[in-house]
Amino acid sequence: MLLYEFFNQRLLENEQSQRIDFIVDQIKSNPEVAKKVYRLVKSEVDLVGNKSPEDLLKPELTKPESDYAFRGVLGPFIQALNNTPGDYDDLASFLSTYGSVSYVDTKALMKPGYSGWSAWIQGAGNVSEDFINALYKNLFSLQLNISGSNRGPGEVGLALLSPNIKFASVGDLDIDGVEVEVKGEMSSGGGRLKNNLSDFGKPNLDAVYTKFDIPKDQIPPRLPSGNAGARDRHFQDIALQLDQIAVGAGQAYMDELFNSTFINGDQAMINKIVSDYDRMDKASISLLAMKIAYSSYANILKAKGFSMFLFLKLGGEKSLAFDVDDYEGALQYFKLGSLDFADSQNGPAVQASMI
Repeated sequence: MLLYEFFNQRLLENEQSQRIDFIVDQIKSNPEVAKKVYRLVKSEVDLVGNKSPEDLLKPELTKPESDYAFRGVLGPFIQALNNTPGDYDDLASFLSTYGSVSYVDTKALMKPGYSGWSAWIQGAGNVSEDFINALYKNLFSLQLNISGSNRGPGEVGLALLSPNIKFASVGDLDIDGVEVEVKGEMSSGGGRLKNNLSDFGKPNLDAVYTKFDIPKDQIPPRLPSGNAGARDRHFQDIALQLDQIAVGAGQAYMDELFNSTFINGDQAMINKIVSDYDRMDKASISLLAMKIAYSSYANILKAKGFSMFLFLKLGGEKSLAFDVDDYEGALQYFKLGSLDFADSQNGPAVQASMI
């Protein structure tokens, strides 16, 4: 029995020695392996020595940065840090200086116009720009409800990478003291520009049908679409059809539809679409409807104290900043998508996405 135990111990020692030799050979021949092994070992040592991310990410150590302390943020933040490739020095320096360094050039971020992420993501000291860029990518998809407000793609990551960027009290982000509306985009498609369905009113189209004695079989079964390709459901088609039944019914329909729905919309644009609906081509009137929907959202933002839009896109690492009133000058970098008055989830909110 003792002889068996002796040989078994020798076999285990030999296997352990072979593993160590293999690791050493890989470290010598592959610098990337060396970095990963060093980071792994040092991280384990830090864990024992109370220098782990959990130990270092505490408000009293990271003042003025504390956005990670909001409920639900710290866990995903630490996970993103651990999943971000880079030297141990990147991680250790990031943690030891966290809160005192901004890894986002906020002036470059908010400079009106289009830019790539490299224009405003920055390293500092022993923390490389590549590490911060990879960390922001890992954080980009993080979406949380913070202080009763849903934070979309890209927002949480920005707040965590700079003490000059904070979760705003009335919306998305406070960047250098300016309230900014942020729209993050994972790939393509963008998002709807709305706060909630109370952004919109409810048109009383039945009153129009009753006033002009529209036969029941000629009354549209549901609210219209604003998609230029929507056959028979486009609001212009319906208005023109109503005019064939009763003179003035089409304009009354357009008046009720746009004035009662877009209660925060630009009145001059609404007046134009109501007066010129029968003299515009489908593409032009559809675009005007999108702009009315945008103006509605922009006016709501301005009433809350917002003045700037920031679009962020993971694919292509793009960003776009512009004043909410200067959107037409930015339309070469983003586009407005069609709307649907019958959308029960989003209402007639226009879709916006970066090009």
